[in-house]
Amino acid sequence: MKQLWRDNKKIKEKIKKKRIAEYNKIFKELPQEKKKLIRKSIEQAVHMEMQLDDLQIQLEKVGFVEEYCNGNNQFGKKESTESKAYNTLMKNYIAIIKVLLSELPQTKNEDDDEEFKKFIMERVRRWTQSENTITKSLMVK
Repeated sequence: MKQLWRDNKKIKEKIKKKRIAEYNKIFKELPQEKKKLIRKSIEQAVHMEMQLDDLQIQLEKVGFVEEYCNGNNQFGKKESTESKAYNTLMKNYIAIIKVLLSELPQTKNEDDDEEFKKFIMERVRRWTQSENTITKSLMVK
């Protein structure tokens, strides 16, 4: 089911707009000048979320470890290209989220803060599980 919407540009755009609206709701109390400054960060964070989801689907297919053969007929296992891309993208995503979190007003509605924290914690949990899977896969072989 996840794969179906990935192939449909209209659905993908709707999801993207919805996610941006969710971020904008969280940051609604910011002064207009700050909103202009963080607009690109919000768009980039949403774009990264969608890329992370795509990479996660690819990881389910190819796994975290791939076999290789170099020019000297040496064989072995290494972290997959998709896994490296996922980990790099996740680190960049977390950096953007930290920047966005630092812009949240101190007197903000706690419900919005909690909603955003839950969202972030879910992403971190997924990332941690991916990291653990990679580590275990590499240690087994």
